[in-house]
Amino acid sequence: MGVAILTATIACADDLPADGQTTSSSASGAGGTTDGAGGSGGTTGIGGGGASSSGGGGEGPIGGSGGSGGSEAWPTCDTQPDGSPTRTIEEIWAEDPAAPSEAWVPGVYVTAVSRDGCMANQACQFFVQQDESYASIAEATHQSLRVAVAPSVAELFEGIAVGDQIDLYARAFRDIEDGKNELVFLIAPALPGCAAIVGAGDPAPIIVTLDVLTLVAYEEDVGPILVQVDTVSGNPNSPAETFALWDTGSVGGGGLDTVTSLSPFFLSGAAFVGLTDGLNTDFEFVVGVFAIFAPPADPLVKYEEIYVRSAADYPLAN
Repeated sequence: MGVAILTATIACADDLPADGQTTSSSASGAGGTTDGAGGSGGTTGIGGGGASSSGGGGEGPIGGSGGSGGSEAWPTCDTQPDGSPTRTIEEIWAEDPAAPSEAWVPGVYVTAVSRDGCMANQACQFFVQQDESYASIAEATHQSLRVAVAPSVAELFEGIAVGDQIDLYARAFRDIEDGKNELVFLIAPALPGCAAIVGAGDPAPIIVTLDVLTLVAYEEDVGPILVQVDTVSGNPNSPAETFALWDTGSVGGGGLDTVTSLSPFFLSGAAFVGLTDGLNTDFEFVVGVFAIFAPPADPLVKYEEIYVRSAADYPLAN
């Protein structure tokens, strides 16, 4: 049986620049330009591009020198930031902003957090959806997005967990740099954001088949939905590596950019437990957030991934 294998380097890398910024759109007025040059400072207490409360120096966009600083405190999400527009995730999909556009998105639910929790000085990402659950893909269409958090501000998101209902403040835009095509929230020194836990829920997955999980589904048609795929098989590698999935009883194989893989990146320690390297394994089901992983490369290659959150998301078949 042919089996596709994805290496650990790809499996557990963050597809974010080191400072969490983007080069595809201008962060005008937010502490510098997106080509790495330092700017004149932003409006946040960390100086837009600066790493100190007085501004200046530090982390400019794409490694720039930072700006001269600003006067306002970093938002906390205890209250809606002044002047920020209230948006639903569906409205953000409809607007499809080409440049970072601020939004206050109250009461959304967290469906996955990288490494099972954000931590200081490490790029973090989590997925949010508008409602606790949906009855079908049609209902879930354009109801979810990824939130990418730069390492230098990741400590502000420690404690965010799966099932939390949060009020979110962030900038959304469609990242099209170097072949990417993803609508995403981005939070970084020059693009301040926050999240406040306001409740709890139990997001339920939508049952789908592997053939539904496509690049177009993620980028355009649906978004990063929480899914359950029943009766699938795979051939695990080392605990930190992704591996391809196929329908149990069918023939596995195919290029990594043509199959859907199971990823450990959203597990605690970013590693599977209870699986045997090299052993064809049947799963009763797998549950996780479906998304695309696009590590920096030329040409860019996009990988379809199901991000499981705990060992309970991939029970072995009896």
